[in-house]
Amino acid sequence: MIEIKVTEKILKEAKERNKEFFDKFGNHGTHRTNERQRMTGYLAESAIKSAYPLEYSDSWEVDFTFQDNTIDSKAQGCNSKPQSYYSATLYEEQVNRATDYYIFSRVMNDFSLVWIAGIISKKRFLNIAELKPAGTKTNNFVYDQGRYEIEYKDLKDIGDFIQWVESSKSK
Repeated sequence: MIEIKVTEKILKEAKERNKEFFDKFGNHGTHRTNERQRMTGYLAESAIKSAYPLEYSDSWEVDFTFQDNTIDSKAQGCNSKPQSYYSATLYEEQVNRATDYYIFSRVMNDFSLVWIAGIISKKRFLNIAELKPAGTKTNNFVYDQGRYEIEYKDLKDIGDFIQWVESSKSK
């Protein structure tokens, strides 16, 4: 898991992308219906972009492209450093998006830190994920919508993914 301190540059970029995409798409493509929730996602994206050579996508369906791959970023807010047994979750209807990979992150609720948990192919994610239907109770939380879940420990390092894609492309 990679920890990234949110810099002024990352914060500024996230705010600009939040405004740009909200003006263009509203809340379409996100479950984050207020600015604070949307900022969680955009901070994760900006932190990811600051650490890896991914390109932003112009689509509301996916967040990044890398060579011929599409990547969708999924982020959750948190109050402490995430652990390897924490869940990477995907809303049930989001599996219909045309993406090749998912990147999962956690963002400290005060917007000071982002943890990039890792990456996984959509195919592998769906093969190993457990679907938790709406109404499922986990600890003190009840799911309002169905979600697919895996643990962070099942994700791969993004740096390894980038090296693999680059070496595959050069062959």
